[in-house]
Amino acid sequence: MTKRDVLLDRMERIGRSVAEKDGTLMLLALGSIGQETERLDEYSDLDFFLIVEDGQKARFIDRLDWLEVEPLHYQFQNTKDGHKIMYQDGIYGEFAVFELHELATIAYTPGRVVWRRDEALEVFATPRLEITRESADYYYEEALTNLYVGLLRERRGEMLAGFELVQVAAVQNVLKALGGQGDPFNPTRRVESRQPEMIPFLSDGVKGYGRSIEAAAAILRLIEARHEVNPTMKREIERLLET
Repeated sequence: MTKRDVLLDRMERIGRSVAEKDGTLMLLALGSIGQETERLDEYSDLDFFLIVEDGQKARFIDRLDWLEVEPLHYQFQNTKDGHKIMYQDGIYGEFAVFELHELATIAYTPGRVVWRRDEALEVFATPRLEITRESADYYYEEALTNLYVGLLRERRGEMLAGFELVQVAAVQNVLKALGGQGDPFNPTRRVESRQPEMIPFLSDGVKGYGRSIEAAAAILRLIEARHEVNPTMKREIERLLET
């Protein structure tokens, strides 16, 4: 079996397992194991939500027997809602458990229903919420402030903190401003295949540790070409670039 086949089979087997448990309502596959299974490859993993009846959340977070379709060799509760896991055969996954009433406050991309109890059909027929997206101008302004504060930290000698703001936060905000069909939670995902025209910018804007000055100059040039930059902010960023 290919990795793709294994992942799809594992997801279906988890679905059959939760169907046998009291208090479960729906298993929702997300990401590449969700509605975009054509993207599954050797580097993919499992990403899913388990929807349960009110009052049942703790049971499915504290006891992972419903996931034991294969030996589970690693588990780490990384949030109050779920775990990161790995099976004996190296299949990795991340999941969260939500009670039905919690879904109104959670943002997530459209998913694929792996299994659902019949009575859940009426209550939750369309398993998705819209992701709120700010305007391109908003993200460009965020990127400019990332550059300014990041350069301040760089000049102070905080090169790692400067790197994080300039070459990570600012770059991500530029990618959000430019849009595209990438991951709404992480714009760096699949950017090379979905926005190949951005690769030259990434080469210039992500130079590595200790090179945030060069990177910031490249990021500022791109923003200026697409967005009206406040003269005072531009002056202060350029002052830090030249110091």
